[in-house]
Amino acid sequence: MLSFLVLSFLSAYAVRAVVIDTEGLPDTGLDTSTWTAGTLPPLEDLWDANDFQIAAKNVLKPKYYASYRTGALNEYTYQANLGIYSKVRLNGFSFRDVSNPQTSVSILGHNFTQPFFIAPAANAGHANKSAEASLARAAGRAGILYVPSISSTLSIEQIAAAGFENQTMFHQEYIWSNTSQVSDELARMEAAGFKAIFLTVDNSGINGVRVRSMRYTDESDTGHSTSFSLSALAGFRNLTTLPVVPKGIKTWQDALTCLELGFPAIYVSNHGGRVVDGAPTAVEVLMDIRKNAPQVFERMEVYADGGVRTGADALILLALGARAVGLGRPAMFANIWGDAGVDKLISLFAAELQTTMQLMGVQNVNQLNTSYVNTGNIVPLS
Repeated sequence: MLSFLVLSFLSAYAVRAVVIDTEGLPDTGLDTSTWTAGTLPPLEDLWDANDFQIAAKNVLKPKYYASYRTGALNEYTYQANLGIYSKVRLNGFSFRDVSNPQTSVSILGHNFTQPFFIAPAANAGHANKSAEASLARAAGRAGILYVPSISSTLSIEQIAAAGFENQTMFHQEYIWSNTSQVSDELARMEAAGFKAIFLTVDNSGINGVRVRSMRYTDESDTGHSTSFSLSALAGFRNLTTLPVVPKGIKTWQDALTCLELGFPAIYVSNHGGRVVDGAPTAVEVLMDIRKNAPQVFERMEVYADGGVRTGADALILLALGARAVGLGRPAMFANIWGDAGVDKLISLFAAELQTTMQLMGVQNVNQLNTSYVNTGNIVPLS
């Protein structure tokens, strides 16, 4: 009888125990042995953005996890995005008053509580039926920026309605080959109350070869224009009265071009490693801009993303010149819990950023500069 009970216990444990391939993510001590495959684990088990990814992998259908997670080809850039921060050393200064830490920042003249925002990412409905509404509400509660993707599950109007009164949101857009579609969407964004446009410029009309995701879905037909020249960019700006921010800047030359064309800001990004495998990381691009075109930082706002998983990662980009830092995949993974998951991710991330600031002797996030980072382990791009 005793042996039967032992076997029953072991059998039950074997059913419950979940072994998840963590794909080389940092080991933070997360214990998944009591999780049930395909079921949301307790939210209190999660303590950082990497935990949320592991939980999402446990819950999401494989094709949906692949669509969020995938990079292009061998995913060298995806991995480089995650690994570049380990090459940067943080310079912490003592003998400084950090009793009143300040993390608020202005983005295109709009005030937010944090220098990080929820970046554009498609199809939030794959994670939760509340889709982008959870992201909008969580951002509104926290007082941070949310920028939905034009490839969202919910419509432009539904996302705007999900936000709070007087909440500021921007919107992402592509240059579609169907020009009337572009005009229509921009008009709808303005009417819905979005305050700026992040215009993705780094995919030249086609997606990268995203092998991990292509095993489940054909991603070849994007509908994006393949003739996106400077004249096309000028034409796009004439279609809207909203500020336009080119997203997907990967060279100092393009950054300087955007400055010379009078854009108010640029967004340094390699599309999460999903377009060109081998593209430089945001850390490297920011360093290259500072070396070759430092006036960019002096005369326009710069945003950046790519592999940011902790507040310390964000601090590195801020110290290198970014005014604000985007979070893409982490918010999508957190959305498997809907509002509660995204709320917790934002709270944890804000605590990481503030704690790192204070430990480094920084009272105000706007005081961050290159004196706080040592990038000597990184080979310059040029």
